[in-house]
Amino acid sequence: MNRTFHYRVSLLNYVAIVVVAAAALCMFWHRSAAGAVAGLALMMAVVLMVERIVHTAYVFTADGMLVISKGRFSRRVAIRITDIVSVERVRAGVLGVRYVLIRYGAGREVSVQPAGEEAFVGEITRRQELMERRENERTKR
Repeated sequence: MNRTFHYRVSLLNYVAIVVVAAAALCMFWHRSAAGAVAGLALMMAVVLMVERIVHTAYVFTADGMLVISKGRFSRRVAIRITDIVSVERVRAGVLGVRYVLIRYGAGREVSVQPAGEEAFVGEITRRQELMERRENERTKR
């Protein structure tokens, strides 16, 4: 069974969107060609920021994979649950950004910001235990 976690939107995300949108509005306000081009570029940045927030998802699949999708315009990352070495919750920076750091494979790591961090970490642990039990049953046969 698949289980999906969505991106946890923070106050910092909202502030960044408002600031970039306000800068785009200021660029359009001055009515120059350079301002219009800069305003369009900033509006595209706003659209990309919103799109990434809305379409970021972390999906646990039935076949033992964690698929991290950070929007339509970025590449998906697929990680085997059994390849995950460690998972830790981190609070970083002056602004207190929280994320979950997943270490997997040969020195690789990825940071995610799921809504419901504890449930996300618990789901990784539960699925790792389930995969381990399945592997133990296979080896007994």
